[in-house]
Amino acid sequence: MKRRALLANAVGLAATYGGMLWAPYARAASKTGHDTYFSNLNNLLKEQGPGRPVLIIDRDRMDRNIDAIAQSVGVGKTYRAVVKSLPSVPLLRYVTQRAKTKALMVFHQPFLNEVARSFPTSDALLGKPMPVAAARTFYQKLNRTKNFDPSTQVQWLIDTQERLLQYQALARELGIRIRVNCEIDVGLKRGGFANPEQLGAALNTIGRDDNISFSGLMGYEAHLTGRKADIDHPAVREVLAIYRGHLDRVRLAGIDPSSLTLNGAGSHTLKIYEQDKLMNDLSAGSGVVMPTDFDTFHLADHAPAIFIATPILKRYSTNPVLSSPPEDMQQIYYIYGGYWKAKMASPSHVSEPIYESTNQSPIGTSADISLDVDDYMFMRPTQSEFVMLQFGDILTISKGKLDQRWPVFHQTG
Repeated sequence: MKRRALLANAVGLAATYGGMLWAPYARAASKTGHDTYFSNLNNLLKEQGPGRPVLIIDRDRMDRNIDAIAQSVGVGKTYRAVVKSLPSVPLLRYVTQRAKTKALMVFHQPFLNEVARSFPTSDALLGKPMPVAAARTFYQKLNRTKNFDPSTQVQWLIDTQERLLQYQALARELGIRIRVNCEIDVGLKRGGFANPEQLGAALNTIGRDDNISFSGLMGYEAHLTGRKADIDHPAVREVLAIYRGHLDRVRLAGIDPSSLTLNGAGSHTLKIYEQDKLMNDLSAGSGVVMPTDFDTFHLADHAPAIFIATPILKRYSTNPVLSSPPEDMQQIYYIYGGYWKAKMASPSHVSEPIYESTNQSPIGTSADISLDVDDYMFMRPTQSEFVMLQFGDILTISKGKLDQRWPVFHQTG
């Protein structure tokens, strides 16, 4: 039986027989368990924080990450910020202003409408093919938005001839012009036009209809994630060869590629293409804030900039369930909330949660951790996109001070 299941069973038995009625450990005078960075952050939150779980972004660290991404994209290419990974208008505005870009990648209809309202000069490329009903909803809600022209500022992602025909029918129904960007399968095997012949049929349809215009290609290659690859790696060469084959079919249709959005990459792989001249539009989002899933080879010079901070509610100096607990479960802390997609950042030498709870999660630690009730523990999200929406306003820190509150997107709207 796994340790967590064993201890959960023991906790249940102890509760049944009254063994859970323990007296909390008295406050210790000394503080050990956090390094200087997290100790300072802990003190700051105890003085100025809201006393509940919060999401924090370190702007100084994020600045360095943004600059590294912009440098990798380089001159002559467009950096496209991924909205789902940075789901906050002030956060997106901060990133795009620092990176000097207006290009956004959007994965959710309500977010697209918010982008139209809040970023009236942006160029929005859909990151996944949306049901045509979602596109219709976007246009219905767009009536209240001024100074944004989707006929020139939105690129809908099309992955099949069937979806193209659906969007063609929508454009005719609404009497509008729709820009479409064609998703191509460059080896990920997650949909998109599988070969240049399929793409050619779509281009023929587009070319015969004044309600549709072709804006470019998108070839996502997440299957390269984790490889210590450069531009000469065989797997990278294969991706670029497939991309080039589809681009040749575009030229055959009489379309000038220099006017197109030729999108690819993601935070994991963007650095690979520093010497590439084929794609002119590269995407990245999570690399800006660095959740743990992005601790990969090509992001080794990026710093973690996003944390969940949560107060300690209870502390027990011994493990009240196990008589001979392992080293990382010698004492138990209960934190405010839990069950997030996250891993403990500080203190170190902790166990996984003994059992998962969205109310108060028990965290086992070694005996030398000496944090008090009302101190904070810190976690790194494993991903940014959903986790960032769970805590209300993001708190930002800079130069060791809490300085801004950034509202996040709403999932509906």
